[in-house]
Amino acid sequence: MENVFGNEYGRWLVVNNDPDIRTKKRRSVICKCSCKEQTIREVSLVDLKMGKSNSCGCLQREMASKANITHGLTKHPLYNIWGLMVGRCYNKKGLQYKDYGGRGISVCDEWKYKPELFIKWCLDNGWEKGLEIDRENNDGNYEPNNCRFVTSQTNIINMRLIQENNTSGYRGVFYHKNKKSYVCQIGYNKKYILSQSGFKTAQDAALARDKFIIREGLPHKLNFPELAISWCL
Repeated sequence: MENVFGNEYGRWLVVNNDPDIRTKKRRSVICKCSCKEQTIREVSLVDLKMGKSNSCGCLQREMASKANITHGLTKHPLYNIWGLMVGRCYNKKGLQYKDYGGRGISVCDEWKYKPELFIKWCLDNGWEKGLEIDRENNDGNYEPNNCRFVTSQTNIINMRLIQENNTSGYRGVFYHKNKKSYVCQIGYNKKYILSQSGFKTAQDAALARDKFIIREGLPHKLNFPELAISWCL
């Protein structure tokens, strides 16, 4: 069992690391907030690590006050989206930080310090309940000219091309030790619609994957964008 006693997550300080504490079947710890109220509360360890809980609520109240946000606006679903977006980029102890802030991705000052402007931009640019914010350039920042709203399926498809655990160098391609060959796969709607092995090189597997995407008209990103142009010609 991981010992997190004494760790700090935002304004929370873990003061009790009892492994028997559970909240909704998830491990929780007792935390003390560094605000003047010194609030003590049971908090899910997962929420702490993901940056979903940074304080007893004092931090949100202070930020809302600085931005002159009304109480009704803080309950808006977009306010929560804003908080998670900022947390991914600036909460160094959050589980997602390494894929966002750790890669140098930031939130533009206009949105970072004024969530009401972020909410207004969202409402003016196609946000609907159930949609997620997505960066068109996955190496770019959260800013108006790089963001849009998409379904969760499209958001998954548009993840950055090469993940940290990808050893083949191509998206959707990996080496299968038992088959002693490279495999290309494509997932869509929570199932694999392509899983083909027998390729001698990772590049051959990546090309086969891209040709399948083009032929079937799928929304997935290509390993070789130039292939789509030559295919049309």
